[in-house]
Amino acid sequence: MIRIDNVSKTFPSAQGGAPIHALIDVTNHVDRGEVVVVIGPSGSGKSTLLRALNGLESIDRGRIVIDGVDLTSKKTNMNGLRAEVGMVFQHFNLFLHKTALANIVLPQTVVLKRSRKDAEARAQDLLAKVGLPDRGRNYPSQLSGGQQQRVAIARSLAMNPKVMLFDEATSALDPETVGGVLELMRQLAADGMTMVVVTHEMGFAREAAHRVIFMDEGRIVEEADPDTFFDAPRNERTIAFLKQIL
Repeated sequence: MIRIDNVSKTFPSAQGGAPIHALIDVTNHVDRGEVVVVIGPSGSGKSTLLRALNGLESIDRGRIVIDGVDLTSKKTNMNGLRAEVGMVFQHFNLFLHKTALANIVLPQTVVLKRSRKDAEARAQDLLAKVGLPDRGRNYPSQLSGGQQQRVAIARSLAMNPKVMLFDEATSALDPETVGGVLELMRQLAADGMTMVVVTHEMGFAREAAHRVIFMDEGRIVEEADPDTFFDAPRNERTIAFLKQIL
């Protein structure tokens, strides 16, 4: 479903010093229906890689192909591609002046050109799926952080994406609300959704991932199935990181 070939990305230094190499010759793939969890320290390139997968971040060189569509081609309709690659951010990015229902309806009518009737029916179905069947008329300010994040997930699912990207989707939530969002993500994984998840939730990585990738300083340092990754890591940098967080 996703192919990443020798992708590099550099940012200029804010102080005018040496450039920051956010991604350095990253090569990997994600199979259809696979759940890949990406972990690593702050500044390791995880979020940059995720943002590059739906074109929110341009790359300096390399190639990213999603379901046969080359993101680096000038002929690619990026808006059409983003409709098929859902992304859930750390901060929910809901329209504060619109209800939960309206937040889910809007992209369907604007991007997919669905009728309002069909879009509202889809939105209601998804609110029920994410455990918020009676919250459609609530505004984001009337919802908890966990509820807002579930609305954001429903909004992405409304586009019938081929891939879902999660960028630390639970890190801004209160500990009491994290579990509900993680459970929803587990359900999506169990349903066969192709997912790339940047997270600090090691329990989710162990339980839901098919493969865990560890990044550091813009490179993929190690990858393995969850049992091997957590119980028998090979790279010294991975071992040191896991000792700090487990």
